[in-house]
Parts: sequence; structure tokens; C-alpha cells
Amino acid sequence: MSRLIKKMSIVLVGLLILLGLSLKSNISNVKATEDNSADNTKLVIGSTKTVSALPLYIAAQYRYFSQNDISVEMKTYDSTKDLNNAIGNGEVNLAVTDLVNYASLLKQQNDWKIGSTMPGYYGLVANKSIHNIKDIKGKKIAVNKNDGSKYYITKLLKKNHIKISKVKFVQIDSEKKRVSQLKSKKIDAAVLSDPSLSNAKTAGNKILNKGKLSNDNGNILIMSNDVSSKNVTDVNNLYHSIFSATKDFNKNQYPIATNTLIDFGATKKAREYLFGLDVTMKKSHKVKKTDFKKAFSYAKKQKLYNGKINYKKYQLSIKNIK
Repeated sequence: MSRLIKKMSIVLVGLLILLGLSLKSNISNVKATEDNSADNTKLVIGSTKTVSALPLYIAAQYRYFSQNDISVEMKTYDSTKDLNNAIGNGEVNLAVTDLVNYASLLKQQNDWKIGSTMPGYYGLVANKSIHNIKDIKGKKIAVNKNDGSKYYITKLLKKNHIKISKVKFVQIDSEKKRVSQLKSKKIDAAVLSDPSLSNAKTAGNKILNKGKLSNDNGNILIMSNDVSSKNVTDVNNLYHSIFSATKDFNKNQYPIATNTLIDFGATKKAREYLFGLDVTMKKSHKVKKTDFKKAFSYAKKQKLYNGKINYKKYQLSIKNIK
């Protein structure tokens, strides 16, 4: 009997040891699963209220993100300054911006990289007393000195052989406020993107120059290192969504983005004006080296950027982006 009890005790101890190992293995598996899910960062994309972000909002509207198995949250900001604060505070991990503003961000956010170009453009709008670009001499022009708006007007003035010293730049970060001050005649002209540009035009002002949506105008999508290194599949699927949305826009034009334009503050007259345009949105692709170097050289001269101008360091290599 004692031998039997002894054998049973040995068997019982063995079973307890095996059970303990099994529990330990299960706990390890649960922990590994939690760690893997933690690596799958949600894509939170910030932008100002400009047409540069339209492909993302069209993709959200038509559920391309969910169809491509990615979780995306969009956040809009009233100004570049507000967007930059959101990037600095970690509210977003991707952002639609421009090359000049991106260069200025690298002082604090040097782990953010460029994913691709994005559509968008700036334009110069002025009160009706200014008939053409030559009449801009001696006038007050509202810009944001820290982003692509001043870069745009600087190139435009140079192209028309007008010295920068012949105009006065007024720092107004919010495009909505630029339109308001143009209306109240506190400024003579403003650099704006759409829909603010169309708001100003349909309020009685004149567009003196405007970029084309089909061109590369320095607008880009940037992302944090956490996103680009840990969410490779999600980033590829994000671009699948953007490409689908771009095709939809080119087929249906601005009316497809009616709800977003309303959310971005486009007036009824501005929307009607945009709906009458025949435009083509360029597919997102790698930023051209020449565009990168020119924008960064400008940023360096303006003391917005103080590092080396290194295209390879800041342009990501993404499967779908050529």
C-alpha cells in the first residue's frame, strides 16, 4: 500500500510540474500577444484645412481605410502653428504639410521622415485695386514666414523681377484670418491655399497667380519613426487608400469632396467656383531631389533649418511610392 501511495505521489508531483510549465507557457504567449498589439500604432493624421488633405478625407468618406484593414483618425487644425504643436505634443503621428515647414520642424522632431508628395497649391489674391503682379510693389502681403506660403511668394516675385524689399510681409498664421484682414483692407494681398483662396476670390478679390493641382508644389505627407518602422504594412495600405481616393477625385472633381470643403470653411460661392474648375490631382510619389534641395536651401537661408541638406536621410523608401 505504501509503495502504491508513493508512486501516486510521484505521478501527482509530475503532473503539477507539467501544469506549472503549461501555465508559464500560456502567460508568456499572452504577454507576447500584448507586446505585438502595442507595436501596431494607430495612424493619427493631422492637417490644416487645405486641399492637400483631400485624398485622405475622401478615403475616409468612402471607407477605403477600413477596406484596407487600417485604423485611421483624421485631425484638422486652423493653422500651421497649431499643426506643429500637435506634432510636438504627440497628438498625431502623421501630418500633411509642406517642405519648408517640415525643414523647420526638424529642429525638434528629427525622427520624422517624408513619405511622399501630396496635392495642393498656393495662390496670390489681392484687392481689386491691384490689377496684376507688377502692382504689388509697396503693398502688404499676408503670409506665414515659417512655411511654404512665403517660399511661394518669394519665387513668384523673383520670376517677375520684383525685389523682396519692395513689398512688406505681414505674419498671419491662420489663412482664415488672412481672408478676414483682406476683406477689412488691413492688408493688400495674401498668399492662400484652397478653399481659403476661393473664399477670398468669391468675396470680391482678384487672384493674381495660382499653382496647379497637377504640379508638385511642395506639399508632403510626413510620419514619425514609430509609424514608418513599426507599421510598414499599414503605411502601404494607407497609400493604397490615397491612390483610390485620388482616382475618385480625378473622375468626379471637387464635388466629391463637398462635405470636407464645408468642414474646411468653404463658402457656398467658393464651392460653386471650385465645382466649375477642370482640374487633375497628381498621384503621390517620392519628392524630387531638386525640389527638396531648393526648399531646404531656402529654409536654411531663412534660419528655419540649420542641418545638412540630405535628401536620402529624410525621404523614406516605401514600396508603393515611386
